[in-house]
This record gives sequence, C-alpha cells and structure tokens, in this order.
Amino acid sequence: FDIFKVNDDANTKLVVVGEKMWWNNEIKVTYEKMKYQQDVVFTGRLTPDILKNVIGSAIALTYVSYFEGFGIPIVEAFRTGIPVITSSVTSMPEIAGDAALLVDPFNPQQIAEAMKKLATDKKLCELLVEKGKLRCQLFSWDKTAENLWKSVEKIMNDKNIS
Repeated sequence: FDIFKVNDDANTKLVVVGEKMWWNNEIKVTYEKMKYQQDVVFTGRLTPDILKNVIGSAIALTYVSYFEGFGIPIVEAFRTGIPVITSSVTSMPEIAGDAALLVDPFNPQQIAEAMKKLATDKKLCELLVEKGKLRCQLFSWDKTAENLWKSVEKIMNDKNIS
C-alpha cells in the first residue's frame, strides 16, 4: 500500500475487513513502519449487510492471499460489481479466470502496480466488472450442493451401496 500511495493523488484508503487472526509481531512491526498507516482502516468483522456496502463502495478488492481453499471474497466482489486483484497462486486463478488482475502475492511492487492500474484505468475496471458479472454466475450454493450430491451418488453407485 505504501508503494501505491507514493503516487496516489486521490487520498485512497486501504480498508482491511475481518479479524486480525494472523496478526503477529512481523505484521505489527511492518504496519508500525508504514509511511501511510493513517490511511489504513481496520474494520474488524462486519455483518453481511455492512460488508456488502463496504465492498460495493471500494475501488477494488485486493485479495492477495498466499493460500486459499476457494476464494469466496473474489466471487463476492464480482457480485457487487467491483474489480478484483488477486493472487496468481492456489485456487485464486481458477476462481477469478480472466475477470481479475492476477499478481504474485510475494511481490509488493506487482501488487502496487495492479492497484495503480485499477485506480487510474476506468476502461480496465469496467471490463473486469463485466467479466466478473459473467464469472460469478459459475458459482452458487445451489450448484455446490448439486455437485456434492452428484459426488455422493457416484460414490454410492461405484461401491454398490444402497
């Protein structure tokens, strides 16, 4: 965020949503050394209604996790109509497809460059939002339940379980 803020004329804030579950001394020291820490807002856990409004009012979702089992925040951002920056590792590329900017989560410069692109390139944002609207149609709880049930039926049929 500090790298991005150096050339940010729009007074952009970094809003960090959720509990500080992985907050450790290294993260604390890094935060305390930030030049633009006054522009970082920690919200803690939010109710779904408030979360929807916070996500929907964002310039973008920057979700650069090192490891993720699925990536629900990516789909939530697609549904709220904001562009996404996410990791190029684990499940994120599969979830995001071509509807997000993919970055190396270990490369702060690359993350900052993606943030700058979305803060300054309205056409790119519009393109990613449109792609995100299409992409999120692939994911729903109903489809998840249906696929889970098909897996159970397949296992039962393969093992001749009644």
